[in-house]
Amino acid sequence: MEEEIDLREYIAVLIKYRYWIIGLAAVAAVTALVVSFLLPPTYQATALVAVIKPRYAMKFDPRFETLNNVQLPYKAYPVLATGGEVVVTLIDALGESLPPERRSVSDLRSMLEAKNSQDPSMIELTVSARDPEQAALIANRWAEVFVKHANDLYSQSQVERKFFAEQLQEAQETLNEAEKALIEFQSRNEASILSARLNDKKAALNEYLRVARSLRLIVQDAKSLRERLRSQDSTNRAALGDELASLFLEIDALNSEKLPIQLQISGPQSLSDKTVGEQIVFLDSLIQVLDDKRVILEQEADTLKPDILRLQEELQKVRAEERRLNTARQVAQETYVTISRKLAEAKIAAQDPAGEVQLASKAVVPDRPTSPRKLLNTAVAGTLGLFVGILGAFAIEYWQQGKPRAASPNAQ
Repeated sequence: MEEEIDLREYIAVLIKYRYWIIGLAAVAAVTALVVSFLLPPTYQATALVAVIKPRYAMKFDPRFETLNNVQLPYKAYPVLATGGEVVVTLIDALGESLPPERRSVSDLRSMLEAKNSQDPSMIELTVSARDPEQAALIANRWAEVFVKHANDLYSQSQVERKFFAEQLQEAQETLNEAEKALIEFQSRNEASILSARLNDKKAALNEYLRVARSLRLIVQDAKSLRERLRSQDSTNRAALGDELASLFLEIDALNSEKLPIQLQISGPQSLSDKTVGEQIVFLDSLIQVLDDKRVILEQEADTLKPDILRLQEELQKVRAEERRLNTARQVAQETYVTISRKLAEAKIAAQDPAGEVQLASKAVVPDRPTSPRKLLNTAVAGTLGLFVGILGAFAIEYWQQGKPRAASPNAQ
């Protein structure tokens, strides 16, 4: 069995009810035309507001940068334009020129429409009203209110100046406290005294260690000379060279304590009156004296070490406190200078009349209404009436005779 669509049955239904279909379309079109003539005309006035980028940015201090080039998203401006605060301000700005029935926020907002144009940085503020002059007046006043509100919200010049003024006062108080603390510390600062005492102790320690080291070397030389003399007969007279060596050791011992000694020799027999044994006894005595002196010096050096460590600790504490106070004063001074420059920058920026949002074009009084559109309404109503008539015709045919057969079977 094959089925095929037969359009003749549908065409027959349309022909059968053609007068009803055409009549319904005509009635709908005439009704729409009459209603369009009866409706009062509506006029639309549009003002343009432009969102521009900043042409320059003042930076008195590069360490504290204000991000002037950060703008609101363009899509946020139409929402801001129809916000409650803007509408309330607009009602107050219009005053008696606004009809009493439009003084509520919801009624006035129904007359307003804000949207981005093809260029998102251009905002279209459109007002619909029965009176063309009133539409233009409301649109222009709306644009002025919106521009001021957007610039105040974005630039926040008054808020910035108040904020920086408060911060500057706090910075001034902090700087005064830091300077006062530093002055009070200098009145009891013992860094110079501690440093002088520490240097004196270190110099004494170095001297003790130097003399002890010199004595240790002299003792070693004396012991070497004594061992050499012990290998000789103790009853013999000491040679001039050995006696001179012994005398030089004694001189070195005295010179180690910075006592200048000059030696004068008148002849070769002036130093040869001691025997080797007497010279050995002299060296033993010299070694003992020098060892005792060295031990005393090393003990004196050991007693200086705790004092030096204590003075170093005290000096480090004083210097650490001084650095802390100096750092606090420096930071407070830099903060004060930075905020002072930003306050001056904010004051200068507040004197600039141009903002990020500016009125690009005022609305003019419209000479033609935008609605109702009589021809368009008539055409739309006639088309709808035509479709309703066609659907009604098929519905009536269905209920009277059953659903029309869409296809004829080839039974033969």
